[in-house]
Amino acid sequence: MDYTAINFNITPFSEEIADILIATMSSIGYEGFQYTDTGFTAYITCEQFEEESIQKLEILQSLAVDYQIDWNFSVLQDRDWNLEWEKNFTPIVVDNRILIRAGFHPTIPGIDYDIIIEPKMSFGTGHHPTTTLMLETLLDFSGQMKGKRVLDMGCGTGILSILAAKLGASTVTGIDVDEWSYRNARENIENNRLQNIQIKIGNAGLLEKEKEFDFILANINRNILLTDMPFYERCLKDGGILIMSGFYTQDLPSIRQKAAELGMTYGDQKMKQNWVAVSFTKNKQFVRYLPLQKSS
Repeated sequence: MDYTAINFNITPFSEEIADILIATMSSIGYEGFQYTDTGFTAYITCEQFEEESIQKLEILQSLAVDYQIDWNFSVLQDRDWNLEWEKNFTPIVVDNRILIRAGFHPTIPGIDYDIIIEPKMSFGTGHHPTTTLMLETLLDFSGQMKGKRVLDMGCGTGILSILAAKLGASTVTGIDVDEWSYRNARENIENNRLQNIQIKIGNAGLLEKEKEFDFILANINRNILLTDMPFYERCLKDGGILIMSGFYTQDLPSIRQKAAELGMTYGDQKMKQNWVAVSFTKNKQFVRYLPLQKSS
């Protein structure tokens, strides 16, 4: 299947603006994204691509007051993408314990957790600071993971689900709104030969039918996290751990306030390049008083 690649350049560059635009593009059918030094590249099948739909985006007009946003597109055939992927993806090591590599890369002796990821056009290779922060935080809880039920919201490539399973989780459920991520996560799980991870398509509304989890992982963005945290709290066991990232240091106070309102106690945080990962513990016998609102 051939894809159209749309390259966005943002001047002056802002990761926050890039994230806002990525969320918008995702809502109109774009299946994968890749950050660049000056913006990002979005991907969609050639059959679905409509140049006019981008030109009509209201958010581009509103952002034009403070930013210059230029974009162009090109057709990227499957064989071209595979060559580009193999050329540009490099293995990474996290905390000297986790190796993230593609199947064509050799393993490294002495690594505790060898994770094979073929992300293609999905987030979650470990190269982005938020993914690295989540992986490092999961390692902090490695002694508590064995036999636990884990939820991975916005699972992307499934990298966090895979690590949780390798840390000893009994079952892992990954949820993502993106069909491409769903297919990619399942491929990665198969490549890592794991049998206890289930991937579903949808949003936080799916949690109403889920059993309680011991750990919930959510690497998304500030607005979705704030909207969906009541759903997380409802399906998290008493004493369970919520680990989140995908937001900036300046967003941490609002995240902590929301968690406190939901009866969750702040645990710890990690920071990298102005990004944050934070953990909370659900308090026992908390009386919920916030109304639960449906996520979009």
